[in-house]
Amino acid sequence: MKKVAFIIALQSLLCLSACNNQQPKEPIEPEEKPVNVFILSGQSNMEGNTQFDDGHGYLKEGLEELGINDADCCYEGIPEIQTSFYEGPAFNINNTRGSNTKDKMAGLFLDTKLGMGADEKQFGPEVGAAYVLRKYASNEAPIYFIKSAFGGSGMSSGGFGVSWDISANTNLYKDHLKIFVENNLKLIEEKEGKKPTIKGFLWHQGENDAQKSNSSKYQQRFDKLFNQFKTDFAEYAVDEDGENIALIDCYIFDKGDSDSAKLPSGVTVGEIKLLNNAKTAISEERENNYIINSSWQIEGGLKLQVNENSSGVDHGGVGGQHYWAKDMFQLGMEYAKVIVDNDLLK
Repeated sequence: MKKVAFIIALQSLLCLSACNNQQPKEPIEPEEKPVNVFILSGQSNMEGNTQFDDGHGYLKEGLEELGINDADCCYEGIPEIQTSFYEGPAFNINNTRGSNTKDKMAGLFLDTKLGMGADEKQFGPEVGAAYVLRKYASNEAPIYFIKSAFGGSGMSSGGFGVSWDISANTNLYKDHLKIFVENNLKLIEEKEGKKPTIKGFLWHQGENDAQKSNSSKYQQRFDKLFNQFKTDFAEYAVDEDGENIALIDCYIFDKGDSDSAKLPSGVTVGEIKLLNNAKTAISEERENNYIINSSWQIEGGLKLQVNENSSGVDHGGVGGQHYWAKDMFQLGMEYAKVIVDNDLLK
């Protein structure tokens, strides 16, 4: 019995010695999260021509309709989602406003909140998007929005002499958006200490191109713009491949009972249908191209409402063709839903 006990004790000592001589395992480093960036661009509905309050409580009423009761952060600021914005009217691109009032093109990131629209009383889809995405970010790992949009802008020059058509000598991409994005990416890299990743290009534009002379050329002109963006910023895409930058677009307003007097000059319901068909084709070309179905005519559409009057404010929408407060907030949530549902934050 003593011999058996001795053998067991010896085995225990040998095992203990072997265990003590093992090299400690390397700690498993957590996977480094990317610094996610989304570009927001286009015309006035991306710029933000929707009033949220101005004494009428437009948005608070809209949030009640949507059943949302925890949106105080949108008034106070959402630090998890940082936004730098540069925006203004296409017909006077030197008369702009932005997060950096001293040098608008230099950029400056702020907590996302209401008032980042055409003026401090208005907002765009960035707010509804930030409301949703705040749950997927933190102060230590924020999501960045770079927003540069111009009210009245089109893929054709129209009467403004400036457009998103990159073949034009003066165009909003080369002279404004490209420079603004470059400057803001540098700001992010300096702050985070690593290269940011552009995950998506959020676009809202087309009303001024829904004309017989332009709607048929919309797809070709937009493709050139987006392809140029993907080429110019490929180094900031996943695997440094610009094709990995997702496109998230949105249909333009297509309520069937709108008459031409309530639409931009020269625009008809038929031409709007052609342009939205072009947007559908664009969204179907590549695996990571998406379209928000805001339509009144296309099956399953959200039927988002705009102010159809040429002047005044209707439920927060300023002037003609600008979203009501509830619908602008909902639009932003839809942009975020596409981002989350398609794993664009990984």
